Amino acid sequence: MPKRLKPLTLALDGGTPTRTAPWGEGPSHYAGEIEALRRVLAGPAIPLARSEPIMQFRAAAAKLYGAAHVVTTSSGTTALQVALEAAGVGPGDEVIVPTMTDMGTFCGIFALNAIPVFCDAVAGGLVMDAAKLPPLITRRTRAIVPVHNGGYMADMPAIMRLARKHKIKVVEDCAQAHLAAIGGRTLGTFGDFGCFSTNDTKHVRSGEGGFVLCRSVRDARHMDLYADKCYPRFPGAPKKPAFPPLNVRWNALAAAIAIEQIKMLPAWVAWRRRVGDRLLDIIRDYPLLPHPVPEGAAPSYWWFAFRLDPERCRWSPEKFAEAVRAEGLPCRLGPQPNTVRWNLFRKLHRDPHAFRNYRPGPGLRKGAYDPRRFPETTRACRSVLDIPVNQHVTLDDTEDVRRVFDKVFVSLESTKMIESQAKNAGKS
Repeated sequence: MPKRLKPLTLALDGGTPTRTAPWGEGPSHYAGEIEALRRVLAGPAIPLARSEPIMQFRAAAAKLYGAAHVVTTSSGTTALQVALEAAGVGPGDEVIVPTMTDMGTFCGIFALNAIPVFCDAVAGGLVMDAAKLPPLITRRTRAIVPVHNGGYMADMPAIMRLARKHKIKVVEDCAQAHLAAIGGRTLGTFGDFGCFSTNDTKHVRSGEGGFVLCRSVRDARHMDLYADKCYPRFPGAPKKPAFPPLNVRWNALAAAIAIEQIKMLPAWVAWRRRVGDRLLDIIRDYPLLPHPVPEGAAPSYWWFAFRLDPERCRWSPEKFAEAVRAEGLPCRLGPQPNTVRWNLFRKLHRDPHAFRNYRPGPGLRKGAYDPRRFPETTRACRSVLDIPVNQHVTLDDTEDVRRVFDKVFVSLESTKMIESQAKNAGKS
């Protein structure tokens, strides 16, 4: 940490902000996508579930992500529901989930009348702790849903060893982690199913959409039927509906956009990693700690997560984030919520039958969702900070991160010195 710099007045205290330029701004869509849409709209009608753009996207995604089969859906949320149903999840089954995620992780679980069972976070991070899974497994456990928040990853090798031992299905939620990998293997290909989103904030943006990776042709065909009203759109499909399905198929317009985006995705993720690696180098010079990752991990950096080192810095994370934002650098405290504290789970904690559209059966008992059981989650929500990352962030932008941190930490050290001198003067 720089000690010889002269303290400057923080913008928070009326000083001049370090930067005023926008952070990571640039286009989300490109000319190739417009041409792709024109080609689709030139036809007599926009085709349905297995149109040429959708099948092209499936083939491209299978090749890029390293999957045997790809099934497309209307969103990342419905991708999860389709995968959970294919995994055999039904009423009263337990599905182990992380404590910090988006509502999309739960929608399919509730729709299937299954029971979310929370796993606490890894120390200092935003993903589930694989070491805390064994006590959560019961005879009702049907699936584990690791959520790879922010382009970071749960420890998939450890999770898969446990899942195989207990013959439990694994459904990876990779909505924020396109092309993130462990040991060169892409997330979404460790589990039985890997679910992705292409909504307007993700690495691949098509307005809305989702897809599922899987190894089994049987699972892929089942998911295709479940997502598309059991319509016989592929050879060998039953001629008439064979089981209760959904209608959550993707549309050709979104697929046409996503095909063009996915072509650029490897370069985008490579750049995000370069920015993330630069930020890792920068925070080593300060009392800061990076988000933990498994051995051999290559995050895809939807954001860059870090925290103050409590052994070397006593400043409030909230105050730190406020000071950094005032200097013109986006920085949040708690980029993912503690979902156990949502009103939804508070109500279920008091009354498992609180909602007329959710009937999990006797397996969900009163008192199931006590947030005090998840101390690492509580700590993470109060300590983990993030800076957004995308393909438009430049290396010059990362140097502004260094300048902002220099200013904030030198000011902090100066304040501590003045406070110490005043305290010592009071004793004399």
